[in-house]
Amino acid sequence: MICPSCNTETFGIQDEVNLWCDCCGNVLKDSPVWVTGYCQSHSCKNQIYSRRKRFGKYLRTVCHNSSVLHSFYDILDLYSKFEFTWTNSESNRIYFFAKPVMLRYCCEVLGLETDNLPSLKDKNRIKEQARELSNLWRGVLWKTMYDRGNPRPLDWIPGDSD
Repeated sequence: MICPSCNTETFGIQDEVNLWCDCCGNVLKDSPVWVTGYCQSHSCKNQIYSRRKRFGKYLRTVCHNSSVLHSFYDILDLYSKFEFTWTNSESNRIYFFAKPVMLRYCCEVLGLETDNLPSLKDKNRIKEQARELSNLWRGVLWKTMYDRGNPRPLDWIPGDSD
């Protein structure tokens, strides 16, 4: 191979991916080798669990009520607020609240119709979770973060009229 900078014929010195001229040190040939790695943008990414995204998918599949679907983003925002408040509170719950309970609670807080919404079979579980949600709603963290004039009185618990 002839070096373009010094015009000498050489076999060159192979160093990793480059072929160097042994007379002047110029790069004669560059042939990178592509290998997969952990930090490559084209490699598969770890999935991040998002309760809000899964709740949004649940809401789209079970809700056929137009007034609920028109308030889709309001419901998701309220759901996220409850999730954030729950994760920062000192609750004894191990798991987050059931999706049907959260959907009904968010709709009732927003004043939407809840007649055709799915529900749990165990009515005691519904009342227990609604009571815990109302405790979060009345809590200091909620008042500090989100309370800008609640549409309902603070002693109101959705599902108590049952």
